[in-house]
Formats: sequence, C-alpha cells, structure tokens
Amino acid sequence: MLKLILCEFLKLKRKKLFGAAFLTTFIMPVFYAMLLKDGDLDNMMSTVREENGFMLLVPLSVILAANLFFEEHDCDTLKNLMCVPVTKGQLAMAKIFILLLFDLSYMLVGFAVGILLSIVSGASLDGWEIQLFITFCTSILLWAAAMPCLLVVVWCNKSYIISVISAFAYMVIGYLMHISDKIVMVPLGLNIPTFLPIPIIFRWLYQYHPTVVMGEETLAFYTRFQPYFVSTPMVFAIMMAEAAVCMALMVKVYQRNGDR
Repeated sequence: MLKLILCEFLKLKRKKLFGAAFLTTFIMPVFYAMLLKDGDLDNMMSTVREENGFMLLVPLSVILAANLFFEEHDCDTLKNLMCVPVTKGQLAMAKIFILLLFDLSYMLVGFAVGILLSIVSGASLDGWEIQLFITFCTSILLWAAAMPCLLVVVWCNKSYIISVISAFAYMVIGYLMHISDKIVMVPLGLNIPTFLPIPIIFRWLYQYHPTVVMGEETLAFYTRFQPYFVSTPMVFAIMMAEAAVCMALMVKVYQRNGDR
C-alpha cells in the first residue's frame, strides 16, 4: 500500500496542476499582509485557515481528485494496473490518502508563510503553538469536508466540467451557510445543520477567534453564537464519520466504474 501511495504521489508531483495549485497557498497571507500593515498573528492565521482553506483548498482538492481518479481512464492504463496485485479499492484509497497529504502540506506551508510575514511585519508570535495545532486540525477537517464533493466527482466519472462546477458550487454554498443564523445557531443533534461539513467546522473554529480586536457588532454576534460552539472531539467525530461513509461509497463507485 505504501508503494502505491508513493506512486500516486510521484504521478501527482509531475503534473503542472499540482505546482500551480500549491503556489496559491501564498495568495491570501501575502494579500492580507499588504492590506493590513498592523495585522497580528491571530488574524493572519485566520486568513490562512478560512480564506486559504475554505475558499481555495476545498475546490483545489476536488479538482486534483478529478485529475487523480480520471487519469487511468484517460490514459487507458487501468486494465494494466489490474494485472498486478492491486485492487481498485486500494487504488482509490491511495488517491484519497494523497489528497490528505496535499491538504496537510498546503495548510502547513500557509502557516509557515503566515509566520514569516508576521516576523517581517514585527507582529508578536505569542500563541504560535495553538495556531499550529488549529491549522493542523483544520487541514484534516477540510479534507473530510471535501469528501461529499469527491463522491460526486467519482460518481460523474470522467466529467471534468461537472467536477469543477460542483467544487465551486459546494464551496460557495457551504461558505454562505456558515453566516446563516438558521444553520449555525442550532444545537447539535439529529438535524441537518449538524451534518453540514463547512458550517460545523466554522462552529468549531470560531471559538478560537480573538475577542479583543472585535467591533461591537461582531462581539455581539460572537456572544450569541458562543452557546453553539462545537468541541474538537465532537467536530472530529462528526466529520470523520461522514468522511468514512463517503470513502466507502467512493470505493464502491470507483470499482463499478472500473468494471465498465
């Protein structure tokens, strides 16, 4: 399995799309540093996690997934792979694991860029350890959050256009939902808002926002929102359960597609 993961990584590394996608991790932190000369570490890392993560990484992950899952079909090499002791399920899981590595690397590089820009701007680095922990957790949660959209990609089978459209629609809808009181201000339970990936991650993430620099309106919203925060164990339990279901379905769909 490790050799299969390494092969998938080397294939992805050779693609120009991989390099171009990875470079986008610099965009939001640099833009923030240029826009706000007196920014602090907390706000810089919020930019790395929220703008870089939700607005760029989620759609990029889906587009890369489409590239990974459709490659054997495009090059007509899947039947050759089936001649060696590699199952379609193992191949699908290797691709999913590569996406996890990409998401982790993307967010951690963004964290490093944020630290560097904070040093250059003279901002205090107090609390960088907790910021690293939150960023690391966010990268895993974003990988899990992309799973429903990846399932659509695999289901569509060879449709790059649908993959791109679904990626951006998923990101936009999810991002808009997280600012809706009817979605985020709902107690955890057997209800739809509890299982919406992007809003539930924000319900966990917002508890780490610094309240000192908030304006009155923002602080009032934060105070109303506070009872609906989600703990780290709970958000991971929800997201990993959803990801596990989506991955199981993806493997089955990929196996079916490969048999066509």
